[in-house]
Amino acid sequence: MSSYEVGAVLWIIHTDRPGLMAYRVVEEITKKTLEGEQVQYLVQAATPKAKTVRLETIKGAIYQDSEEAKMKLIENATKAIDGMVVKIQSLVDKNFNGVQEEPEIKVSTPKPKTKKSTKLKEGYQWMDLDDGTRVQVKIPEIMK
Repeated sequence: MSSYEVGAVLWIIHTDRPGLMAYRVVEEITKKTLEGEQVQYLVQAATPKAKTVRLETIKGAIYQDSEEAKMKLIENATKAIDGMVVKIQSLVDKNFNGVQEEPEIKVSTPKPKTKKSTKLKEGYQWMDLDDGTRVQVKIPEIMK
């Protein structure tokens, strides 16, 4: 285990949950036993009303400064993004046979107009739709 100074700020990238947190070393406890010397550190998170916890109970990678932690976070994010791109590229290669298809553009040809011998109802008008269909439409009085 590394040694830390009381008052030092440690930057920890958590492994049990995503995120970065800063902790301040508030106490160093040295314990001498027959088996040897043990050093424990008590730390406090940089949040309001944070309780003091033992450093070894925090799961994560410890960094001495914020820039070092930032670089590691960027490295982790880059690896994750690269992994996503590689995975999706393999799906593209597998499912699209390496060929990116252009979206199909449908061109509709108008239907030939047929003459109908139907009479126009009173208050209606003929309207030709884009597909060539001819319909009777009632136009409201306010629009006439």
